[in-house]
Amino acid sequence: MRNAEIDVPDAQALNDTIAAAEQAALRDDAQRDAHLAAWAVAYEAFGTKANRTPCSAAALLKRVRKDGSLPRISPLVDAYNAVSVLYGVPIGGEDLDLYQGSRDF
Repeated sequence: MRNAEIDVPDAQALNDTIAAAEQAALRDDAQRDAHLAAWAVAYEAFGTKANRTPCSAAALLKRVRKDGSLPRISPLVDAYNAVSVLYGVPIGGEDLDLYQGSRDF
């Protein structure tokens, strides 16, 4: 995505989702943990060490458990980080204008 400007005049639903994700991070969740375990296996299959380089969902979950909250970046990023923590699925986006080199995508 390029130049995504997100205007969120009433962000109560987003704040509620973030709060739910932060609370969920502190509880055991077998389905979320199974998703994260599968991602760890996938990472190991292509040569990384999952404990050293975890998927973004696992890294966010660990961060919430340590800091007590998700980092706030922008409404769009905050939304997909919350969903990532809630369901144990690494999702995200990139700012293509910050990439250097080939941008043929």
